[in-house]
Amino acid sequence: MVILRNRYKTATALLALGTILLCGAAVFLIHCRLSSSKKAAALSSAHKTGTEASAPPIKKTADGCWESRQKIYFNIPAHILITSPDVSEKLAHRAIYRAWAEFERLGRIFNPFDPAAEVARINRNSGGGGVPVSADLYRALKISRNLWDKSNGCFDPTFLPIKRLWHHAEEIQEIPSERKILKTLRHTGFENVGIESEKRNRVRIENPPIRFDFGGIAKGYAVDQVRQLLKKNGISDGLVQLGGEVAAFGRNRGSPWRIGIEHPKKNMVQPWGVISRNGQIRVSTSGNYRQPLRIQGQTFYHIFSPETGKPVSEKVLGVTTLSVTGTRSNALLDGAATAITVMGARNGVEFADKMGIEALILTRGHDQTIRETMTPGFPDFPGR
Repeated sequence: MVILRNRYKTATALLALGTILLCGAAVFLIHCRLSSSKKAAALSSAHKTGTEASAPPIKKTADGCWESRQKIYFNIPAHILITSPDVSEKLAHRAIYRAWAEFERLGRIFNPFDPAAEVARINRNSGGGGVPVSADLYRALKISRNLWDKSNGCFDPTFLPIKRLWHHAEEIQEIPSERKILKTLRHTGFENVGIESEKRNRVRIENPPIRFDFGGIAKGYAVDQVRQLLKKNGISDGLVQLGGEVAAFGRNRGSPWRIGIEHPKKNMVQPWGVISRNGQIRVSTSGNYRQPLRIQGQTFYHIFSPETGKPVSEKVLGVTTLSVTGTRSNALLDGAATAITVMGARNGVEFADKMGIEALILTRGHDQTIRETMTPGFPDFPGR
């Protein structure tokens, strides 16, 4: 537990939620106080949804909140919190278990490494002509196309071959040659993918083989869907977090939601800053300093440029995108953070403005200090 003091103000409690794997930094959440004396409440058989074998315990906090957490999707920390004051135990348990089931369902769609997943199936059969897709995958494709168009290709969900090339390079400790990179790039490019009309829900691949990897928006999309599910199940106030993707909605027991951005160097010891706000808020944080590739003594970052097929510059340490209007989804924020990491601070601010979102970009200066660039509407941190 870390208490925010001095420039970040004292908070009643700070829960460190771990590190994002695959695409980013961690966030810290400050909300209801946990009661150390409370034991995990077991869900009765009447509330089961069919995923009880993998569902984590549900705890009631000292302030009367309901929460549950576990690691999913390649060990990414996930957290579901209900702060509605009058929610019964039965309703809270039912909603939370349905939320975990939704996370699991979406994992069976978007995981390119699970042979049974929908994306993996499409990747195996990516020939010419139209391929039917689920409504979830269709929506993800539409969001991806919007990001790809407006970022001039800096966000591209067809980059799985390049990722595999570099991860294999780490395994054999051999930096890929320019020839290998260029050859692999021929099998990427969202311009080779056609999205057919909504009534048909089909994707058309013009230049096979194309391999999809929606890791740049899948976590944000999952948070969107779980948030929506909680609200449909009668939860008016709460929070959903998956790695660096956070969606808070409604009230937080009379206090503002406080979301801390991990410091690129100090990690869990001290946040870079804290976003404090009442009402709904959506945040995505992507840290390029996480999950580096190490090949022949050199460090390469895990986000790749669609133009060069190489890891992006280490100068961009972290990107946080933000929306409080309710008109921008976590999926869009997630993908935008990845695109900004690729394009850099100056172009990133312009892109964020084009997308109607706020952004904070942390970069490494020539003197090794960390510099911040942000959109005019990004909230000031308390105490700064």
